[in-house]
Amino acid sequence: MKTRALIVIACAGLALLWSTGLNAPFVYDDKVEVVGNPTIRIFSEYSAILLYNVSRPALIATYALNWSLGGLNPIGYHALSIAIHLVNVVLVGLLLTRLSTRTGAQTGAQTGAQTGAQTGAQWPPSLGWMIAVLWGAHPMTVQCVTYITGRSDALCATFWLAASLAWLNGRQRQTLVWIAAALCTKELAVTLPIWLYVLRRPTRPERRTLSFAVGLIAAGAAVRVAVMGWPFLPPQRSFPVQWAAQGEVTARYLGLWLLPYGQAILHDPVIDGPRLMGSGALSLIATALTGLALRSGWRAHRSNAETPMVALGWLLVVGWLAPSGALPLKELMAEHRAYLIGVPVLAALGYGLVRARMLVPGVVMLLAMYSTVTVLQNYLWNSEVRLWSAAAQTYPASALTRFGMADALRFSQQWTAAEAQYRTVIAMDPTNEDAAINLGIVLAEQGRSDEARAQWDAVVLANRESCSAHNNLGALAARTGDRLQAMNEYNSALHWCPGDPVALVNLGDLFWERGDTQSARSYYERYLTVLPHGAEAERVRLRNGPAE
Repeated sequence: MKTRALIVIACAGLALLWSTGLNAPFVYDDKVEVVGNPTIRIFSEYSAILLYNVSRPALIATYALNWSLGGLNPIGYHALSIAIHLVNVVLVGLLLTRLSTRTGAQTGAQTGAQTGAQTGAQWPPSLGWMIAVLWGAHPMTVQCVTYITGRSDALCATFWLAASLAWLNGRQRQTLVWIAAALCTKELAVTLPIWLYVLRRPTRPERRTLSFAVGLIAAGAAVRVAVMGWPFLPPQRSFPVQWAAQGEVTARYLGLWLLPYGQAILHDPVIDGPRLMGSGALSLIATALTGLALRSGWRAHRSNAETPMVALGWLLVVGWLAPSGALPLKELMAEHRAYLIGVPVLAALGYGLVRARMLVPGVVMLLAMYSTVTVLQNYLWNSEVRLWSAAAQTYPASALTRFGMADALRFSQQWTAAEAQYRTVIAMDPTNEDAAINLGIVLAEQGRSDEARAQWDAVVLANRESCSAHNNLGALAARTGDRLQAMNEYNSALHWCPGDPVALVNLGDLFWERGDTQSARSYYERYLTVLPHGAEAERVRLRNGPAE
């Protein structure tokens, strides 16, 4: 009873800590996955939620729930993300307590009561909960709590942890349910069956459970390919470079969990040349350690023993990071991908404090430090400009962080500062089409129409298939009263992007203003086919009423 009361008090304190991020706005991918996602506005239409991203329907459903309760008020989204994180804190505490009890009992049975008592002294019963609270307050979890899109990792961790506990307790049906839920949240759950296998030796019926889970993964992959096509990623980097770079990326993640200094919404480390060779050496070491950990687990299973805690901790790190590390994603590194790997890092740190007989003062000091940095991080997340300015200061030579800062300044209507940043991005990366297009928008907003037109014309000259540039040229022509030119530009956008909703709705508006309601309705109908729940859908439906 006392333990439960302390857990409630700890969760209340963590909730108060994370409340400092409740007013953070939608940033970065939030504007696509939440604000720009029309399917979350139709919570009752399950098929739309499922088809938006067949790999993450559980995640999209939580966004839809938030929308049904509060629209685009970010406070509700943050409150749910905080609740998910607090649930994870409890699950981490339960898992660590369960594993430490198992290890202590096993040691006592194998080597005698005295050794078992010593193990208990080295890992006191309260240590698992202390580690869970430290993990819950750590600033490296900010991207999974305050960053709404980061909820994918936090929610997947909920199901991952629940599956682990169910597996340790021998509850096969519950394990399968949680595995399925994790697979419906984020693709990283594909490594969960391997993790469960090394977590505890499976009986013959439990092996069938894991085999069924592997079948679920295969079926899910087949459905994804059937619905969304074969996943195609622009060639950001070759596979050997991607693999070699993971050495430094993993080391950076672990370093940030030990000392949270140098955090950023977007990390853009330059890993090439001699540095890539060093990173590749780290990747070789990590691969060797993974092999040793798997061998340790296999040998333990063969002798009816449990996988050692050190091996389990490393395999959790690898299993959690491997799926994203294997893909050449645009962002080589993102803090939200390292959400759960902090548990074994802090467990090792806590065990070290026990051995040094500094558990309580050490935990208090770390909790104070982590909480302070988390509050400071949430202060940054409460302002998109501050957030991206900090990232640009961390990576001043990065065109990606500069572009994020320029966008933040544009959204806050700081036109002069945004223009300077976009020009810096273009100087760093002359092929950055998005920066050139957005620079034109900033120029247009300042009333410099001729410069904006010249900017977009240059984009079209370099890439005539740039639908965004054609749409912006059309909007500029419409603003200046040149409707014919506007129609030509919107039609050019539709030529290259036949389902472009921006061009469709704007052409409909142009014909409507001319009094050609029949032509307008044809474009409105096409718009509603593409985006039946888009931002303009309600207005379009009002105009697209019964034909006269």
